[in-house]
Amino acid sequence: MGVSLIAMAIAAPAVAQVDGAQQRAVDAVFARYAGKGVPGCAVAVEMNGLKLLDRAYGMADLENSITAKTTTIYEAGSVSKQFTAAAIILLARDGKLSLDDDIRKYLPEMPDYGTPVTVGQLIHHTSGLRDWGSVAGMGGWPRNSRVADNDDVLALAAKQKGLNYAPGTHYTYSNTNFNLAAVIVARVSGMSFAAFSEARILRPLGMTNSSWRERYARIVPGRAIAYALEGTGYVIDQPIEDAHGNGGLLTTTADLLRWNAALSADTLGQGFTAAMEKVGVLKSGVAIEYAAGLRVTQRDGRREVAHSGSTGGYRAWLARYPDQKLSVALLCNASDANPVEAGRRVADVFLPATPAARAYVATKLPSPGIYLSEVTGLPLRITVKDAKLLADDVTIEPVGPGRWRAGDFTYVWDANNELTVEAIGERLRYRRADPTVVGEPRDYAGRYCGVDNDFCLAVGSGASGALTVAPTTREGHTLSFKPVFADAFEGAYGDVLRFTREHGKVTGVRYLTGRAYGVAFNRID
Repeated sequence: MGVSLIAMAIAAPAVAQVDGAQQRAVDAVFARYAGKGVPGCAVAVEMNGLKLLDRAYGMADLENSITAKTTTIYEAGSVSKQFTAAAIILLARDGKLSLDDDIRKYLPEMPDYGTPVTVGQLIHHTSGLRDWGSVAGMGGWPRNSRVADNDDVLALAAKQKGLNYAPGTHYTYSNTNFNLAAVIVARVSGMSFAAFSEARILRPLGMTNSSWRERYARIVPGRAIAYALEGTGYVIDQPIEDAHGNGGLLTTTADLLRWNAALSADTLGQGFTAAMEKVGVLKSGVAIEYAAGLRVTQRDGRREVAHSGSTGGYRAWLARYPDQKLSVALLCNASDANPVEAGRRVADVFLPATPAARAYVATKLPSPGIYLSEVTGLPLRITVKDAKLLADDVTIEPVGPGRWRAGDFTYVWDANNELTVEAIGERLRYRRADPTVVGEPRDYAGRYCGVDNDFCLAVGSGASGALTVAPTTREGHTLSFKPVFADAFEGAYGDVLRFTREHGKVTGVRYLTGRAYGVAFNRID
């Protein structure tokens, strides 16, 4: 189908009226962001090809008192990932690459891990590649603290001789996957990733207000400024990265609805949407819920195809309910917005009501304590407060015998009080940790240098048994880690240091985050 014919196929939808109750229900979702002194959100809803709602709340620019409009441009965060996956799938359908190809065919800089990492594993987050922002954060430079582009991401990824796990054996959300996918698109197509996207996706679909943040300093007329809530007020929290493909799509709610309409109609070619919605399958045969930059799941008995986004102070959510022919696009410039919760509340306004689930009353609470993931090695704290069960300070509700749930996670205890966590279609086992703290802080003090990375960590004794950790690559950047169990210390954001010993002597440390496990450092003093 030619560009002009595609554009005709996704012409602006007709507008349908919503009743007053529906409008008030949606307005209530965004009441927090409807004032003149706060950043805000834009939301648009389409059903059966008819636009039901197109609203903007709050301010696009607090400094210059610019009110948000329905045409305001926001950054879509990880909602962008589906467009990167789409570019990969288009090239696969062109016969230019295969999802089964080893990424080293296109990225010879990457290490040989013994088992190939495939292109398909990139867009399903099953590659095992460490998240580049997590590794950079260990060196004192977390995401958005300095400028990085896709070449920088590739260079950092190429240094990682270790993986989170063998390719294809588990799911872990890692931005590295999609930055590398964008580099592959550029190398295979002979065009920049942004140019390929514009030529094959954005322009044909009439997404005329969308572009990629290839250069963060580029002037983008009509763009909302992103803000983070700090205390009782807001501060600017703009992305200062040039890395894109993992995020970085600048867009509007209207353009996102055009994209959803194209997926609903299979506008980009018969079978394209099915390829986008095909979920990843682990080597164990387990099908996960993550497809090509999209999460495909069931919510309240309905099929939901969606993804959220977060970059700097921007928040986003884009969803389709294919059976009900409903699409919801949400973009915000306030870091305290919860796009998934808000977006689903909006969807519920227009979806038929479902019977309320019968409340389950637990007669016995599982044993509290610290549990360790057998995959990540990270701790999970199960506590009891006011007769409520909490997982890492989040209340989890009983939903059946031995089963508890919060959001996308289900916690299952068997008759032996062993814990399994179900998430994204995968079942992960946890074992109890010995809470005994072994060793004095001075036992761990010293200098530890990276096995795969060119920076070191200066570890010192802190107050109350804590450790101080200062990366050598950023002067004055010091973090505190508190003891949690034997030879393990935890930071304020859930990062964990697990020290290793030989013949009783501490000889190294493994740095663990939620997206990069076991990054090794050897003691050199």
